[in-house]
Amino acid sequence: MVLLHLKVMNKFIFILSLFFYLNAYAESTVKAGDSLIWDSENQSYTATGSVEFSNDTFIAYSEKMIAQYVEQGDKELFTIVELFENVRIELKDEVFLGDYAIYTRDDNIITLTGDVSVQSPTRLLKGHELIADIDNNKRILNSANDGSLVEVLLENNENN
Repeated sequence: MVLLHLKVMNKFIFILSLFFYLNAYAESTVKAGDSLIWDSENQSYTATGSVEFSNDTFIAYSEKMIAQYVEQGDKELFTIVELFENVRIELKDEVFLGDYAIYTRDDNIITLTGDVSVQSPTRLLKGHELIADIDNNKRILNSANDGSLVEVLLENNENN
């Protein structure tokens, strides 16, 4: 029993240490409930279990994340972040939901696929694919095929 407790404690300390490392040397943070694997040779992180990824633009939640990074000075900059299962991205007053997402830092675009929805204070959009251009504040919502629809529900605000 004591040996099992020590193994769990060592795993917790390693994950906690890695989390503090990410906070100290990166512009972004990653938290994971199950595991966080750092692959320095391939410059990537893989996180599983109640994953939280944040940067200075948005916060994302999912069940799994794979992130590629580059070293720039004494910092690690995440260049590509992939999120899997139950993806939730909070960007200002919008919430994006989907099955899979990929964020590319070079063009500052988030692409979500699957059962996608975009919630904001005045509207709800639903479709199969969302392309969110963060720099240009542009959202493109696509349907899955010719037989499916893109839906937009607008709030009826009598004060406007």
